[in-house]
Amino acid sequence: MSDTQSKILRAAIGLAAAGIVFLLPFESWGLALSPIEVRVIAMFVMAALFWILEPIPIWTTSVLVIAMCLLGLSSSGLTCLRVDNFSRPALEQVVDKVLPSNIETASKEAFKKALASKLEKTPKLDASKVCMIMSDQLMTSKFSEEVKKEATAKLYSTYNSKDAKAGLEKELVIANAMDSKSTMATFADPIIMLFLGGFFLAAAATKYRLDMNLAKVLLKPFGTNPKFVLLGLMAVTALFSMFMSNTATAAMMLAILAPVLALFAPEDKGRAAFALAIPIAANIGGIGTPIGTPPNAIALKALAGMEGVAEISFGKWLMFGVPFVTILILIAWVLLLWLFPISQKTLELKVGDKFLKTTKAIIVYITFAVTVLLWVTGKDVHGLDSNTIAMIPIAIFAITSVITKDDLKGMSWDVLWLVAGGFALGLALQDTGLAKNLIGAIPFDQWSPFLLMVGSGLICIFMATFMSHTATASLLIPIIAVVATNLGAGLDELGGPTALLVSVAFASSLGMALPISTPPNALAYATGLVDSKGMALTGVILGIIGMVLTYVMMMILAQCNVF
Repeated sequence: MSDTQSKILRAAIGLAAAGIVFLLPFESWGLALSPIEVRVIAMFVMAALFWILEPIPIWTTSVLVIAMCLLGLSSSGLTCLRVDNFSRPALEQVVDKVLPSNIETASKEAFKKALASKLEKTPKLDASKVCMIMSDQLMTSKFSEEVKKEATAKLYSTYNSKDAKAGLEKELVIANAMDSKSTMATFADPIIMLFLGGFFLAAAATKYRLDMNLAKVLLKPFGTNPKFVLLGLMAVTALFSMFMSNTATAAMMLAILAPVLALFAPEDKGRAAFALAIPIAANIGGIGTPIGTPPNAIALKALAGMEGVAEISFGKWLMFGVPFVTILILIAWVLLLWLFPISQKTLELKVGDKFLKTTKAIIVYITFAVTVLLWVTGKDVHGLDSNTIAMIPIAIFAITSVITKDDLKGMSWDVLWLVAGGFALGLALQDTGLAKNLIGAIPFDQWSPFLLMVGSGLICIFMATFMSHTATASLLIPIIAVVATNLGAGLDELGGPTALLVSVAFASSLGMALPISTPPNALAYATGLVDSKGMALTGVILGIIGMVLTYVMMMILAQCNVF
């Protein structure tokens, strides 16, 4: 089978699965889903299979998701695909319940028409808004004061409790369309700007040799003992991947390492240790900062939309992210030395050159230092959030021509679009009410919070092993966010919604057992020095240890009231 035929087959599987889901009898299973919610489920299945099977690049799947949201799910979509955001016959029955029976038919019909018109124009409709709009409509109607008071009292006495509101939403079959402007805004979400700022810093650092020179300075203390040089390489790789793309970091460090690996004897297992160290450190290092890897950004985005959840600043993330990375890097180092013992006695790395002293190079050094300092100190000190700070290097490097038009072409725009697609999918789940309805149908209240945290993490790490970490986080985090909201105080002992979503983000980055798991893994595998068995063994062990460490850390942070 040719590559083209394979891609067509994989695409057909994804589309066929989505089509089957679209035709499933959800009502017979007790799920009263609107047509627009069924579309979201079908799109969710298609996106998941496309991200796993990759008949097209994963970033193009994200673009397809956004286009489908705009055309078939948004308030500005195709006319033939739009659906009512509530059931008109059901609304008429609700009005008949509330209004006194002795009102003239003509007056009642006029009231129903005016009420329906207002509800049609209301975004994100729910039971509370229906009651509020109906109450306002009663107050402005031509009914007598006595009728207004009687109808209003009956409205709120009938639909005042939580269960009654849920019943009203089910009765009206409320189905909200996505807001088209919000959907388009996923391309320029503040988190996207945060990543773009990171891309500008990474591009400038590479262009003016800041990365190589920093590597030279940072590796010097580790001497010439191969075991400690290995630790140094892992530490530097992890540090760079906190602020740069994991893939770019791995590619850079493997390029530095290439001439060194030639110094090893062919039978020395240490070559595999060094080759594996780079992707492992790059994958783990990305956990350390909000911009280190897209799952972190997706978790932050979900937390930002949750009521009553405190914002996690750049500095606050570093408080728990950096210690986690440090401990896991040390564990990984010991594991690599145990699995792949090094026979080489001495090793000397010759990388980098003198720091450039040109005007533009100095601009890069100062801007890099200031940006990182502002990120680390946090909003409480200077009033700027992480997204706003990210605009500083973008503006400075553009104005001073440190980053040119040609440099922009080389940036990872596909990653930004991939993240945007994940945001759009999450928006579809939230705006249409699908996530709320699906979660409401599952008895999560019977699950212990700890089981939920562990279970979601294991599912996440399993999925991330076989598909994009970003895609995994995009699929799971929006759903887990709704679960966390519904559990409320039940999660407090484990750190609340923040700990739950952060642990899922961590799990996304720990799926690194196969060459296909991450681009850094694929780069290391391409060197020919690592076999899939060794990578799988190392990845599985570190994944399990990493998840245990995550849960222990979250419980400690919860006890210290960090979350």
